Amino acid sequence: MISRYVVIALAFAAAGLRVSQGAWVEAAGLAGLGAGLALLKLAAVRPAVKPAAYVAFLITALSILVVLIRRWY
Repeated sequence: MISRYVVIALAFAAAGLRVSQGAWVEAAGLAGLGAGLALLKLAAVRPAVKPAAYVAFLITALSILVVLIRRWY
């Protein structure tokens, strides 16, 4: 279970690093990943926040899509 907290912390740290480099889309994706994982952990106690976790993961997926499209064109 400790590894989940490490992944959440690393996602937010990487998002902060990407913001400092000016990569806003990538930072939004990493922040969405960290937020989604944190909200899923919170959903064990408060199930009502589970849809918010899915929205955060959707932000991550959209940022991946934008990065891939940007790379191809």
